[in-house]
Amino acid sequence: MKIRISISSLLLASTLISFSQNFYFPKKNYNDSTILAKSLPKLAEQLQESLTISWTEVSMNTKMNLALAAKQYENALIYLDSLRLPFNEDYKYGVFVPYEVYAKVQNNIDDNTTFKTLLESQFTQTFTSINVPSQEIIESNAMVSVDGFKKSFETILEQRKASDTIQMKEAIQLIRMFNVYNVFKETVPTLKSVIETYSQKTYTIETANIKVRDSSKLRAHIVRKKNREEKRPTVFIFNIYADSIRDIGRAKFYANKNYNCVVANTRGKSIEGKEISPFEYDGKDAHDIIDWISKQNWSNGEVGMVGGSYLGFGQWAATKQLHPALKTIMPQVAVGPGIDYPMNGNVFMSYMLRWINYVTSNRTTDYKDFSNVIKWNSIYKKWYENGASFRSLDSIEGRPNTVFQRWLDHPSYDSFWQDMVPYKADFSRIDIPVLTTTGYFDDDQMGALYYYKQHHKHNPDAEHYLIIGPYSHGGAQLYPEKEVYGYKADSVATSFNFRNRSVEWFDHILKGTPQPSFLKDKVNFQVMGTNTWYHSNSLSEMSNDTLTLYFSTTKLGANYTLSPNKSAGYIEQKVDFKDRSDTVNFKFEVLKDSITSDIPNSVSYVSEPFEKPTIISGSFINSIKASINKQDVDIVIKIYELMPNGKYFSLFSASGFSTLQRASYAMDRTQRQLLQPEKKETINISTSYITSKQVDKGSRLVVALGINKNPNWQINYGTGKDVSDETIADANEPLIVKWYGDSFIKIPILKE
Repeated sequence: MKIRISISSLLLASTLISFSQNFYFPKKNYNDSTILAKSLPKLAEQLQESLTISWTEVSMNTKMNLALAAKQYENALIYLDSLRLPFNEDYKYGVFVPYEVYAKVQNNIDDNTTFKTLLESQFTQTFTSINVPSQEIIESNAMVSVDGFKKSFETILEQRKASDTIQMKEAIQLIRMFNVYNVFKETVPTLKSVIETYSQKTYTIETANIKVRDSSKLRAHIVRKKNREEKRPTVFIFNIYADSIRDIGRAKFYANKNYNCVVANTRGKSIEGKEISPFEYDGKDAHDIIDWISKQNWSNGEVGMVGGSYLGFGQWAATKQLHPALKTIMPQVAVGPGIDYPMNGNVFMSYMLRWINYVTSNRTTDYKDFSNVIKWNSIYKKWYENGASFRSLDSIEGRPNTVFQRWLDHPSYDSFWQDMVPYKADFSRIDIPVLTTTGYFDDDQMGALYYYKQHHKHNPDAEHYLIIGPYSHGGAQLYPEKEVYGYKADSVATSFNFRNRSVEWFDHILKGTPQPSFLKDKVNFQVMGTNTWYHSNSLSEMSNDTLTLYFSTTKLGANYTLSPNKSAGYIEQKVDFKDRSDTVNFKFEVLKDSITSDIPNSVSYVSEPFEKPTIISGSFINSIKASINKQDVDIVIKIYELMPNGKYFSLFSASGFSTLQRASYAMDRTQRQLLQPEKKETINISTSYITSKQVDKGSRLVVALGINKNPNWQINYGTGKDVSDETIADANEPLIVKWYGDSFIKIPILKE
């Protein structure tokens, strides 16, 4: 993940006030840019006056924009400081800098100084006085499309020019868009010049095309701090998200910490050449790039790798064929290809096509298409409602995709996936120190923990540490969010950032400094609700007791009970795969007033209230006893804490489920074993996400046990054929599933 503060955040606001009031604003204002610029301050003042009564309800964003347009620059600066408050301390002073500098210059300009001179001086002073992460934010501002802002602004003018009046909501929108366009038009050229001048003075920045063993060439950016000529260790980042400005920005952070930094793009990115084939060649290519780094005259022959998500995978790929120069890796929220992406529990996700196009549609990174959530949701919905095969998803999108089709040809965790990263005995040969980071709300937690478990399983003496807490996918890579999907995380979990953690780790391994104090043991986990870090020697030691509850057939209102005792009989559930009326898109929030929309096609079970505060910590184990009238089924389990105040707390990942599992792969992800229709089967599922939270006295657990059926995942019709080829024509009669009362869930408990 990159640091990306969207300019759109400046265009959005939410208030509780009415926007229906009309203002006189003659249409002639729209036809002349000079007249418009002179008339907007008066309009801004009118809006401020009208909003005086409800001023406390007005968003800080709107206050800042009105003050800026009204030329009240000191007030605008005060509001900008308030807008920065929610951002992480490590980069907050890079946020909104073009607005800040513009307001300061306008507030201080006089007859003796030109706007451009003062602007350059102010940008230089600001840029050189802040840290590298904040500088990265400013550099991203310099990359924006001023022409794009101009076009958006002109669109608004075109929409308004036929009327002599304007509603409050429209007036605020007009002023915001004017500010965005005007500020960036006036500041971006100078900002680019200041950044370039500073970079030339501070860093040595080079670009190289590195030839790997099959003669393919890979593009790499090398950044080193100037005036430091001694050989140094190198931080290597292997990045599929090719973007030279952002790649160099990331490298500057480590160069500033007295490391060489090489950011290389995976094959096919940034440079013409081979087909872009995510995951497939990264291990060999990473090995060859490390070899190249080790032979450079600025290298001391020692390399450490870091990065998150796909970049975390790249580090594990590099250990498949371990180069002697690679001394450590720090994989963050590492993707496990074939484990948690592009499938989870051997169920392919619709998102895979969106991501494939994101990284393969051009030689850089297709941010625009990837960010078009409305488009992609409509494609998933169209596929779902049509009942077409999952394999046809790329045709529905309009661009047949060979990578998408190739992945679908491997629904088992077969050699195709196994060859990408270490597998079984390969882990026994990984003898370098490793630091893994992930989060309870990270959708790639399953991949990150797969590597962790396999490494310790095959190499019991592995020097492999884990940090896990209430983090999202992005938060466990860079800067933990203080509020994660609506949950205000404990302060001890958000009081640091993972970038600085990586420097401490590299300093320890590559420079011999003491082991970082945050690594008290192999597993370092934050228990939500306690504001405390806990430490254990293994994942299994995150708990020291187990609460076993059975999926009872006893009714409790609209639900059933989670009971300490098994019960006879079963609950019968019917799922009609022909019915496509349920196309509501799931939105994840940790805290919810209701979970009704979260759990379609499910049966809910509720426990008795906890008699005292209890720490639930670790991985849940499910043993499902069920029979179905088909040969296969995709099982979903979602788990919540129902708190005494009536709110629901989702204990697991941003996908919302603790478990998604194709039943035919529950025993062995590498080989499909179909179910026998109408036969009671035992489906043991031990691959749930993990969590750690102190639940309140009086809280209950709610477990939703059900069937996957939604636009975001493959639909398993249960015929036993390749699920990617099944269509709604295979639905036939509805699925009938019997959930037996001797099914149970084991809940990990930490007693102190």
